[in-house]
Amino acid sequence: MSATRHAAFVIPHPYVDALACFREPIRLLAREGWAIDLYTSLSPQHPAPFFGLDNVRLIPIVVSPSGAVRLVTALMMHRPTYHAIVTVPQWGLHYAGIAARLAGIPMGCISDEIKTDAEAVSDRQRRWRDRERRAHRRCRWTIALSAERADFVRQENDLGEAHRIFVVPNAEAGESHRVPSRYFHEALALPPDARVLLHAGSLWWQGTADLIERARGWNDDWTVVFQIRLAGAGRPAAPPCIRFSEEVLPARLLNHAVSSATIGLALYDAQSTNNRLMGSASGKVSLYMRNTLPVIATRAGGFEWLEHEGCGVCIDDVSEIPAGADRIWREYGRYVANVKRCYDRSFEFTKHFRPVADFMRAA
Repeated sequence: MSATRHAAFVIPHPYVDALACFREPIRLLAREGWAIDLYTSLSPQHPAPFFGLDNVRLIPIVVSPSGAVRLVTALMMHRPTYHAIVTVPQWGLHYAGIAARLAGIPMGCISDEIKTDAEAVSDRQRRWRDRERRAHRRCRWTIALSAERADFVRQENDLGEAHRIFVVPNAEAGESHRVPSRYFHEALALPPDARVLLHAGSLWWQGTADLIERARGWNDDWTVVFQIRLAGAGRPAAPPCIRFSEEVLPARLLNHAVSSATIGLALYDAQSTNNRLMGSASGKVSLYMRNTLPVIATRAGGFEWLEHEGCGVCIDDVSEIPAGADRIWREYGRYVANVKRCYDRSFEFTKHFRPVADFMRAA
């Protein structure tokens, strides 16, 4: 019998290695000797996930009825039998749950994007919510990205008080630090002294158009850079102070790019429960703080803690961004020091994931 423990991560989202809540558990377990099979979707619009570890194997899947049959079969027939399956709602959780139940494999859920009964308005959405709840209740454990989200998902999915939920920040292993970098200045031909406000993420955020329109009246003290995560997404017409970095970066270059910015932007609307409970679970915020960037965030996403910790400024409207940036710039060193202190204390991944790794080994 093989002494190596085998785990399957079923994460249908592409660009898995760019998201800390998926990348870091895979990386840590692999470095501790687990053989990891990552079942994930591939997309021509994103780089393929890359971990640089021989014991992480990438297995492409297709989110379709036939793809679901192939996935369940692969999970059940793998030899040696998987010691654990780790997955995410909803498609992955449902179908991986079928395999886990039939093969007697312990399963855990990374609760990344929250979907609720109240927001499931179509018959199809309600069916998937029912499937999610049933599969989640069969899990041995859950990883939640904040304490508030842990409490919410326990109640929303009827998990019960006995269900084990680990709170693990959506953040990278290691301490907060900034590497020497001029990435955006060189890639976008910015002046050497340009101060960059970075929005790391896609352009689907509904306030993008409003931000671009408001920026037409801004001076050139700050440059807003959108680091796009979707190849071929196109870009809207924008004033000179807004630039688009259109190369979708492999995950291993994200820290290098982010380190060249001055301040990070975490801009969320409050239309969904997932966004209203974003708070400390935001992957954008942890990415910025990992590289010692102070943050300007929309208050609606539950980001008041940034101001309490002295790590950033909250705004109610995108028109407040220039004033918020100037406020941070006046005491930039203090904000940077607070970001490092807060990240190293509350976000560093390894110490928070250790109980999960121990639980998986004992399961």
